[in-house]
Amino acid sequence: MYWISNLILILMFLPISVSLIFMPYFTRDTVSFGISVSTDMYYSEPLRALRKRYVFISSILYTLLLFFCLVGSSLSDALQQETIIGISVISLVVISMIINLMFYYKMKKYKLEHPIASIPKSTILAVDTGFRRNKLIFSNKWFIIHFLITILSAILAFKYYNLFPDTLAMKFDFQGNVTRSVAKSYTSVMGLNLMQFVMTCLFMFINVTILQSKQQLSSDHPENSIKQNTAFRRRSSLFMIITGLLMVLLFSFIQLNMLFELNVQILSLVSFFITAIIIIGALVLAFTTGQGGSRIGKPSMGSSTQHINDDSHWKLGGIYYNPQDPSIWIEKRMGIGWTVNFARPMAWIILLATTAIIIVVSLFIS
Repeated sequence: MYWISNLILILMFLPISVSLIFMPYFTRDTVSFGISVSTDMYYSEPLRALRKRYVFISSILYTLLLFFCLVGSSLSDALQQETIIGISVISLVVISMIINLMFYYKMKKYKLEHPIASIPKSTILAVDTGFRRNKLIFSNKWFIIHFLITILSAILAFKYYNLFPDTLAMKFDFQGNVTRSVAKSYTSVMGLNLMQFVMTCLFMFINVTILQSKQQLSSDHPENSIKQNTAFRRRSSLFMIITGLLMVLLFSFIQLNMLFELNVQILSLVSFFITAIIIIGALVLAFTTGQGGSRIGKPSMGSSTQHINDDSHWKLGGIYYNPQDPSIWIEKRMGIGWTVNFARPMAWIILLATTAIIIVVSLFIS
């Protein structure tokens, strides 16, 4: 059974580690470790070397962490395995934050020491007034499939409620032993359908934010930039739809396991394979698309134009706070995806409301 736990760890750990290791290569070529730069500086040898150093250090640390996790898991019982995995996940997050902060300050210092090289020949803000007339996302109508699966699962669960066992297994360890169970009730049986509904609504909302997020185009090659950004949004939208569908199917499969009490190993493998597929999909999206579509087509090397230098609004390179910017959703500077403008009250309302809904639904199901 240990090989299953190790396989699960590898499937989960490797894609996440790879995405963190190559994070500097996913950003736009006007941003380096959270600091705005000209494209000339971005492609300069010192910054190329800095990105390679980031990859080397990250690779060493994440490999050691994975080794520790695999060895510790193999030598431990089920309860200790969960503790080790939890420690490893927390360590992964902490190490990533520390590395990013280290290189953020290195980049900040380098820019201060090379002010001439960091100043572009021109700083231009490019705006396309007809940008949102493009097909930027896939329609939310695709989520009808998710709702149909949820409704069908709920109807079947309600119809065959009496066939569910009196005690429902809710959690298993890597050896297949039940570590948490609850008495059968409509809440415990159909709570998963409520979670499916909430998740689908959440993915629909994310899809809308992709459409509404702030426009960020390159002034060097505006037409190409529009194509890149449009492709970036459409691919991200498609990823949200597919991810939402996989999560809905996973919850239906878990509910099916409650009814028929399938082999625990099959349940564990299906659960982690679906999770791994989502993580690998995110990794493929990052490598093939990049932030804002920056990896689609050839990079604009040799240009000295950069976006507006708004470093003062980016705290530690990753937290955006700009009271003068009416936008709520903007592209991240580190990694791929979107973040919020923390200076906008609506951003806080959305974040707190979303968190509250997830907590309330989780507690209700529990």
